[in-house]
Amino acid sequence: MNGTVAVAAAQRAGHQVLPVITLISWLLTASIGGYMFGSWIAHDGVAQQRANRGGLRPEVIFGHVGLALTGLAVWTAYAITRWPPLAWSAVLVLMPVIGLGLSIVTLWVPYPVAGGAGRAGSGGQLAAPAEDVLASRLTDSTLTHALTDAALASRLVEEVLAGAAAPVPPRAKGHAAALIPASHGVLALTTFLLAVLAAVGTV
Repeated sequence: MNGTVAVAAAQRAGHQVLPVITLISWLLTASIGGYMFGSWIAHDGVAQQRANRGGLRPEVIFGHVGLALTGLAVWTAYAITRWPPLAWSAVLVLMPVIGLGLSIVTLWVPYPVAGGAGRAGSGGQLAAPAEDVLASRLTDSTLTHALTDAALASRLVEEVLAGAAAPVPPRAKGHAAALIPASHGVLALTTFLLAVLAAVGTV
Protein backbone atom coordinates (compact mmCIF):
# COMPACT_ATOMS: atom_id res chain seq x y z
CA MET A 1 0.00 0.00 0.00
CA ASN A 2 2.78 2.39 0.91
CA GLY A 3 4.48 1.61 -2.41
CA THR A 4 1.35 2.51 -4.35
CA VAL A 5 1.03 5.79 -2.48
CA ALA A 6 4.70 6.60 -3.14
CA VAL A 7 4.29 5.92 -6.87
CA ALA A 8 1.19 8.09 -7.03
CA ALA A 9 2.99 10.88 -5.19
CA ALA A 10 5.95 10.65 -7.58
CA GLN A 11 3.62 10.83 -10.58
CA ARG A 12 1.90 13.92 -9.17
CA ALA A 13 5.27 15.56 -8.56
CA GLY A 14 6.31 14.75 -12.13
CA HIS A 15 3.11 16.27 -13.51
CA GLN A 16 3.82 19.42 -11.50
CA VAL A 17 7.45 19.76 -12.63
CA LEU A 18 7.15 18.69 -16.29
CA PRO A 19 5.30 21.85 -17.48
CA VAL A 20 8.06 24.00 -15.97
CA ILE A 21 10.81 21.89 -17.59
CA THR A 22 8.97 22.19 -20.91
CA LEU A 23 8.73 25.95 -20.48
CA ILE A 24 12.48 26.19 -19.83
CA SER A 25 13.22 24.08 -22.92
CA TRP A 26 10.85 26.25 -24.98
CA LEU A 27 12.55 29.43 -23.75
CA LEU A 28 15.99 28.07 -24.69
CA THR A 29 14.69 27.12 -28.14
CA ALA A 30 13.15 30.56 -28.58
CA SER A 31 16.36 32.32 -27.50
CA ILE A 32 18.41 30.53 -30.18
CA GLY A 33 15.68 31.17 -32.73
CA GLY A 34 15.60 34.82 -31.73
CA TYR A 35 19.34 35.07 -32.25
CA MET A 36 19.07 33.59 -35.75
CA PHE A 37 16.08 35.78 -36.59
CA GLY A 38 17.92 38.88 -35.36
CA SER A 39 20.99 38.00 -37.46
CA TRP A 40 18.77 37.46 -40.49
CA ILE A 41 17.10 40.87 -40.03
CA ALA A 42 20.45 42.61 -39.36
CA HIS A 43 21.92 41.24 -42.60
CA ASP A 44 18.96 42.47 -44.65
CA GLY A 45 17.58 38.96 -45.03
CA VAL A 46 14.09 40.11 -46.01
CA ALA A 47 15.27 41.97 -49.10
CA GLN A 48 17.65 39.17 -50.07
CA GLN A 49 14.97 36.49 -49.82
CA ARG A 50 12.47 38.56 -51.81
CA ALA A 51 15.07 39.17 -54.51
CA ASN A 52 15.70 35.43 -54.77
CA ARG A 53 12.49 34.22 -56.42
CA GLY A 54 13.53 30.57 -56.20
CA GLY A 55 14.37 30.77 -52.49
CA LEU A 56 12.47 30.75 -49.25
CA ARG A 57 9.74 33.37 -48.90
CA PRO A 58 10.13 35.75 -45.92
CA GLU A 59 6.48 35.06 -44.99
CA VAL A 60 7.45 31.49 -44.07
CA ILE A 61 10.05 32.72 -41.59
CA PHE A 62 7.71 35.33 -40.10
CA GLY A 63 4.98 32.69 -39.82
CA HIS A 64 7.36 30.33 -38.04
CA VAL A 65 8.42 33.01 -35.56
CA GLY A 66 4.86 34.23 -34.96
CA LEU A 67 3.45 30.77 -34.32
CA ALA A 68 6.39 29.88 -32.05
CA LEU A 69 5.78 32.96 -29.90
CA THR A 70 2.03 32.26 -29.82
CA GLY A 71 2.64 28.70 -28.66
CA LEU A 72 5.10 29.90 -26.04
CA ALA A 73 2.52 32.35 -24.70
CA VAL A 74 -0.15 29.63 -24.55
CA TRP A 75 2.19 27.23 -22.78
CA THR A 76 3.19 29.93 -20.27
CA ALA A 77 -0.48 30.42 -19.52
CA TYR A 78 -0.86 26.68 -19.01
CA ALA A 79 2.18 26.53 -16.70
CA ILE A 80 0.53 29.21 -14.55
CA THR A 81 -3.09 28.04 -14.61
CA ARG A 82 -2.64 24.26 -15.26
CA TRP A 83 -5.79 24.30 -17.38
CA PRO A 84 -5.49 21.19 -19.65
CA PRO A 85 -7.04 22.72 -22.82
CA LEU A 86 -4.19 25.24 -22.87
CA ALA A 87 -1.62 22.44 -22.88
CA TRP A 88 -3.24 20.72 -25.86
CA SER A 89 -3.66 24.06 -27.65
CA ALA A 90 0.06 24.75 -27.27
CA VAL A 91 0.90 21.28 -28.64
CA LEU A 92 -1.35 21.88 -31.66
CA VAL A 93 0.34 25.23 -32.32
CA LEU A 94 3.77 23.65 -31.95
CA MET A 95 3.11 21.11 -34.73
CA PRO A 96 3.02 23.64 -37.62
CA VAL A 97 5.89 25.51 -35.96
CA ILE A 98 8.09 22.42 -36.28
CA GLY A 99 6.80 21.78 -39.81
CA LEU A 100 7.75 25.28 -40.93
CA GLY A 101 11.05 24.97 -39.11
CA LEU A 102 11.91 21.79 -40.99
CA SER A 103 11.09 23.55 -44.27
CA ILE A 104 13.35 26.45 -43.34
CA VAL A 105 16.24 24.18 -42.31
CA THR A 106 15.89 22.10 -45.50
CA LEU A 107 16.18 25.16 -47.75
CA TRP A 108 18.38 27.33 -45.56
CA VAL A 109 21.31 25.54 -43.85
CA PRO A 110 23.30 27.03 -42.32
CA TYR A 111 21.40 30.25 -41.67
CA PRO A 112 22.79 33.32 -43.54
CA VAL A 113 25.77 35.06 -41.99
CA ALA A 114 27.57 38.17 -43.08
CA GLY A 115 28.99 37.79 -46.55
CA GLY A 116 27.26 34.44 -47.08
CA ALA A 117 30.28 32.67 -45.63
CA GLY A 118 28.18 29.90 -44.19
CA ARG A 119 26.62 28.63 -47.41
CA ALA A 120 27.84 25.32 -48.69
CA GLY A 121 29.28 25.40 -52.14
CA SER A 122 30.11 29.09 -52.00
CA GLY A 123 33.85 28.50 -51.67
CA GLY A 124 33.71 30.14 -48.22
CA GLN A 125 33.93 28.53 -44.79
CA LEU A 126 32.77 25.12 -46.00
CA ALA A 127 35.11 24.79 -48.98
CA ALA A 128 37.52 21.87 -48.98
CA PRO A 129 41.23 22.63 -48.42
CA ALA A 130 42.21 21.16 -51.77
CA GLU A 131 39.67 23.39 -53.50
CA ASP A 132 41.18 26.45 -51.83
CA VAL A 133 44.66 25.43 -53.01
CA LEU A 134 43.56 24.81 -56.57
CA ALA A 135 41.63 28.06 -56.69
CA SER A 136 44.70 30.03 -55.60
CA ARG A 137 47.19 28.21 -57.85
CA LEU A 138 45.44 27.34 -61.10
CA THR A 139 44.79 30.57 -62.95
CA ASP A 140 44.22 30.67 -66.73
CA SER A 141 47.62 32.26 -67.30
CA THR A 142 49.44 29.67 -65.18
CA LEU A 143 47.74 26.77 -66.93
CA THR A 144 48.58 28.19 -70.35
CA HIS A 145 52.27 28.44 -69.48
CA ALA A 146 52.28 25.03 -67.81
CA LEU A 147 51.05 23.38 -71.00
CA THR A 148 54.09 24.64 -72.89
CA ASP A 149 56.73 24.48 -70.14
CA ALA A 150 57.45 21.08 -68.58
CA ALA A 151 59.52 22.57 -65.74
CA LEU A 152 56.74 25.00 -64.80
CA ALA A 153 54.15 22.23 -64.98
CA SER A 154 56.25 20.04 -62.67
CA ARG A 155 56.74 22.86 -60.17
CA LEU A 156 53.04 23.72 -60.26
CA VAL A 157 52.06 20.13 -59.51
CA GLU A 158 54.53 20.01 -56.61
CA GLU A 159 53.15 23.25 -55.14
CA VAL A 160 49.55 22.10 -55.41
CA LEU A 161 50.33 18.73 -53.79
CA ALA A 162 52.37 20.38 -51.03
CA GLY A 163 49.59 22.86 -50.34
CA ALA A 164 46.94 20.14 -50.24
CA ALA A 165 49.02 18.07 -47.83
CA ALA A 166 49.80 21.00 -45.52
CA PRO A 167 47.86 21.13 -42.22
CA VAL A 168 44.87 23.40 -42.43
CA PRO A 169 43.70 25.39 -39.37
CA PRO A 170 40.24 24.39 -38.15
CA ARG A 171 37.39 26.45 -39.60
CA ALA A 172 35.47 26.85 -36.40
CA LYS A 173 33.34 29.75 -37.60
CA GLY A 174 31.69 27.81 -40.40
CA HIS A 175 31.05 24.76 -38.24
CA ALA A 176 29.73 26.90 -35.39
CA ALA A 177 27.31 28.59 -37.80
CA ALA A 178 25.96 25.19 -38.78
CA LEU A 179 25.62 24.09 -35.14
CA ILE A 180 23.32 26.99 -34.25
CA PRO A 181 20.31 25.89 -36.36
CA ALA A 182 21.04 22.24 -35.50
CA SER A 183 20.84 23.04 -31.77
CA HIS A 184 17.65 24.99 -32.36
CA GLY A 185 16.08 22.00 -34.12
CA VAL A 186 17.10 19.49 -31.46
CA LEU A 187 15.72 21.70 -28.70
CA ALA A 188 12.49 22.23 -30.65
CA LEU A 189 11.92 18.48 -30.97
CA THR A 190 12.76 18.00 -27.29
CA THR A 191 10.27 20.72 -26.36
CA PHE A 192 7.58 19.10 -28.48
CA LEU A 193 8.08 15.71 -26.80
CA LEU A 194 8.04 17.26 -23.34
CA ALA A 195 4.88 19.22 -24.18
CA VAL A 196 3.11 16.08 -25.41
CA LEU A 197 4.08 14.17 -22.26
CA ALA A 198 2.88 17.02 -20.07
CA ALA A 199 -0.41 17.28 -22.00
CA VAL A 200 -0.98 13.50 -21.77
CA GLY A 201 -0.42 13.76 -18.04
CA THR A 202 -3.43 16.06 -17.74
CA VAL A 203 -5.82 13.37 -18.99
